[in-house]
Amino acid sequence: MINTNRLTSHKRTLKNGAIITTATACLVLVTAVGASGKPAEVESKPTRQEILTLLRQMSSSSKEFQCNKEIMRKESNYNPSAKNGSHYGLYQGRSPYLATATIKEQIQWFNRYIQSRYDGDSCKALAHHVKHNWF
Repeated sequence: MINTNRLTSHKRTLKNGAIITTATACLVLVTAVGASGKPAEVESKPTRQEILTLLRQMSSSSKEFQCNKEIMRKESNYNPSAKNGSHYGLYQGRSPYLATATIKEQIQWFNRYIQSRYDGDSCKALAHHVKHNWF
């Protein structure tokens, strides 16, 4: 941990013998730099409810939402920063892109994956996941 506050104190003796202590505070600003060499963005971790609200908005039906939600729960427990070996994100896809993708981009990636592998039916993907523990 970096100590970001530095306090410098100065003592001064007056003619009458009184001692005055003054303090000057200095704040050191630290900028994080990501692996790309660019400054890292400061972003709060989204709540589970925020993630599910976005997922609901991006789902074509309540049935699809429920299946997507269950896969997300099983794969990452709603953690967009989840990593397991070479798998990343909410759906634990094997794409390094997912390591830095936003929540919306991760959901879009998942929808494209489901479209190409399961004809767009996330409930088929969930059934496969239940049977084989992967989708």
